[in-house]
Amino acid sequence: MVATVHLRPGHVQPVWLGHPWVYAQAVGRVEGEPAPGDDVIVRDPRGNPLGRGYWSPSSAIPVRVLTRDVSADLDERWLHKRIAEAAAWRRSLLGLPAPHTNGYRLINAEGDGLAGLIADVFGDSVVVQLLTVGMKRRELAIAAALREVTGAQRVFEVSSPKHQTLEGITPREGILAGEDAESLTFTEGGNIWTLPAPGRAGSGQKTGYFFDQRENRARVGALAAGRRVLDLFCYLGGFSMAAARGGATEVLGIDSAAGAIAAATAAAVANGVDGVVRFEKGDALKLSVALDQKGERFDLVVCDPPKLASNAREVEGALRHYRKVNAEAARRVTTGGLLVTCSCSGHVTPEEFIRAVLAGVRDAGRDAVMLRIDGAASDHPTPLAFVEGRYLKCATLRIT
Repeated sequence: MVATVHLRPGHVQPVWLGHPWVYAQAVGRVEGEPAPGDDVIVRDPRGNPLGRGYWSPSSAIPVRVLTRDVSADLDERWLHKRIAEAAAWRRSLLGLPAPHTNGYRLINAEGDGLAGLIADVFGDSVVVQLLTVGMKRRELAIAAALREVTGAQRVFEVSSPKHQTLEGITPREGILAGEDAESLTFTEGGNIWTLPAPGRAGSGQKTGYFFDQRENRARVGALAAGRRVLDLFCYLGGFSMAAARGGATEVLGIDSAAGAIAAATAAAVANGVDGVVRFEKGDALKLSVALDQKGERFDLVVCDPPKLASNAREVEGALRHYRKVNAEAARRVTTGGLLVTCSCSGHVTPEEFIRAVLAGVRDAGRDAVMLRIDGAASDHPTPLAFVEGRYLKCATLRIT
């Protein structure tokens, strides 16, 4: 018999509206004795059904609702169907994969009704994160479904120690199914990338590449023709490469990670744009100041720092840093030029981020108008009620 999790009064509405997380403090009582990773049914205090998900007793989020259909058996067949549905709408609505882009997000956890599972496609490989004990218990079935649905030759797993440890999962990285490989090769917007596979030296953050910025990179490429471009916190050089393909006259990418700079430089060579793009290792702020001392200005500046706030306590410090980095970025922009500035800190709201950017622009003695503000690419869907999933902000400004 499937166990039931009864919610406390006052904790029902978010779940009823579609927020997929049931927090520990919302649990009134558990009827039955579910093992970690078992199916459980979630009900309100009156016994009305709200949904069904996997049980994570050691987590601050004991249930992540996967379906409103409490009669569904969340077994291997159900997982296969959900994965196939995710692939199908990406093909029909987004045209992914495409000849020029075969690297993309296939499963975006809550947004695809598979909370606890992230899967990114890298050409003929898939890289997964298994963030809940329920998904981890079913890893072989998930890997088999991913290979069948995508035609991938292999599935890698990458760890997320912070999340997995809380779930009672031992973090691991490496091959999960199929024949092992040393690297991931894929295309995005016509550019070819080759990165170390998970578990190898030099493998990247998260699943290895930030597909959430793909559409924002494409917009930068569309704006770059005939422009001189500066890419601050460039990481693997995704924005730099998009700008080069879009017709930039010169691109300078800066990042403090030696491995990222090496991978970015290799990508520039592989795609034949090393005559246009160059990368420098160093602190983005310090090198930006050095560029100012040389009188260097750019028609388009991209500022995409790493996550600055992992929790609410870090928001104030993050906003100060956003103000500082955007002041330096704005100083580098020619009058009438463009600043594309980003935040991937989910705890920082769009309004807070824009205020920090505005303060930085004014610190630089400049003014700006906003042309648009965007989020993650369309293959990163989120439930309407799940604001936590809408973490990425990307604002395009005209500097005056």
